[in-house]
Amino acid sequence: MVMCSHKIIAILLLLAASAAHSADKGYIGISMAIDGEGVFWNPTLKSVKIAKVAPASPAALAGIVEGDFIVEVEGKPVAGAKAGDLKPYLERNVGEQLKLVVKSANGASRPVSITLAPKPE
Repeated sequence: MVMCSHKIIAILLLLAASAAHSADKGYIGISMAIDGEGVFWNPTLKSVKIAKVAPASPAALAGIVEGDFIVEVEGKPVAGAKAGDLKPYLERNVGEQLKLVVKSANGASRPVSITLAPKPE
């Protein structure tokens, strides 16, 4: 078993932005730092931290900020999940909703609903 590096920011959209491959796929506007173990293309997740939020993106409009942790995706806990199992939830079409639970740096968790938008050019 190959260990993933501590923070894989390049997985910016291993989970979310293969959306660029289709005009119908929605845009969230985040990059993520993944802490996981196992094979790099489908690690078992320990945590997913928001590394960057694009200004005026759907994520920014929903109140997600750099440093938040995604703890649930569509009711599925992130810790212990395989990245590939969560990927379909994050690859929604333009106009569809994505429901997350995020934890702030202060430890408070809150539900967040994001409406995916067209990818900016």
